[in-house]
Amino acid sequence: DKTAYRAFAIVKPLKVTIRNWIGDNQELKIPRHPKNNSMGERVVPFGKELFIERSDFFDLEGPEGDKNDSKIPKGFKRLLPGGKVRLKFGYVITCEEIIRDPESQDVVEIICSYDERTADGVTPEGEKRVKGIIQWVEASTAAKCEIRNFDRLFRVEEPGKETDNYLDDLNPNSIEVQNTCFVESSVAADVEESISEESIGNDPSSLHYQFERTGYFALDKDSASDNLIFNRVVTLRDTWAAPTPKESQRKRGQSKSKSSNQSVGEDATRVAIRACRILDAEVHPNADSLLVCKVDCGDEGGETRTVVAGLADKFSVDELANKQVVCVTNLKPARLVGIESTAMILASEDDGGKFALVGVPEGVSDGELLSFEGYEGKGEPDAMLKSKGAVKVWDRVQSQLQGSENGLAVYINGDNESCRLMSSQGPATAVAKSKIR
Repeated sequence: DKTAYRAFAIVKPLKVTIRNWIGDNQELKIPRHPKNNSMGERVVPFGKELFIERSDFFDLEGPEGDKNDSKIPKGFKRLLPGGKVRLKFGYVITCEEIIRDPESQDVVEIICSYDERTADGVTPEGEKRVKGIIQWVEASTAAKCEIRNFDRLFRVEEPGKETDNYLDDLNPNSIEVQNTCFVESSVAADVEESISEESIGNDPSSLHYQFERTGYFALDKDSASDNLIFNRVVTLRDTWAAPTPKESQRKRGQSKSKSSNQSVGEDATRVAIRACRILDAEVHPNADSLLVCKVDCGDEGGETRTVVAGLADKFSVDELANKQVVCVTNLKPARLVGIESTAMILASEDDGGKFALVGVPEGVSDGELLSFEGYEGKGEPDAMLKSKGAVKVWDRVQSQLQGSENGLAVYINGDNESCRLMSSQGPATAVAKSKIR
């Protein structure tokens, strides 16, 4: 994740024509990585004709809608007939017309308009924020490619355990080949450079990407500039069995167990609160009020966490990308509408509805353990707050978290003292006179 370029790839394309686009393509400059600015920017053209993922448009008025009793799928917030969606890093478009195959009535093209006021994630005054965000490529400059989706060789974790013959557990769908895919033009330029004469001696397969919302892919060694092949090496989320707590995961809190000199009553030291960074986010597939965020909590080995948060009505996914936040990282994982969340993002809101995520000063490292003023060195966080008694520790701490009059995150202890939440660079911030949850 830390070394993979980001790029748009469309696996099953649907053509989009922007009816009111006039003139040549516009070149958008987009970060190659949401967290690492040193990886530079890529230039992505935007113009009159685009491709989007077919699955990002639900044909409510056609065969697709008929099969679903003309109902919008639960949680679907992407493009619908007459509806709007934001093209990531681009504009908001509105679907105005559908072009169909005359025999099958399947959609072959959609005609849309764009709102030029919506560049850079802007929601025009008086307009409702568009929640759905999808990826795209510009049709005339996109490069056609083959994508090979490799999956597990076996269907089960222990092949042959039931029948004593591992061949019985082979996964018949361990590879899926898609040969009508498109990638943005910057990928084709990278490949050309990688296999050019100037790059002799380099291994082309070392060129790897996160194709957004799709997975991590490496360039196949047999690729050519006019024959791009990418192999999936891992999906965005592991769908295997839930991991067991191992040494590499112990940084949910800090240590294997509470420090021997820590009393049960020291609630403020038992909760692991860290500076973290949201790498990217997407709307929950089954709940439009939730966002599924990939978060760097500073865990060993560079592992990222999935955090489900009720922020969809507060932020767009673009606004959250690369945003530093404060998380509780040693709570027992919770499954929210089918997706396991392994941390909690802290936010503050006052009685008037003013809302902000709890923040830390610039210069704080991702994963840094924060502490309450006056409790430094008095104990270490639990590895995980999972027993009934431990869960109540967080309940008690949370009930006393608030934003002070001067906008700092504080904990009100049993002596009614206001203890600031501190980082190495200073106190954490919150909405003034607010509750922190």
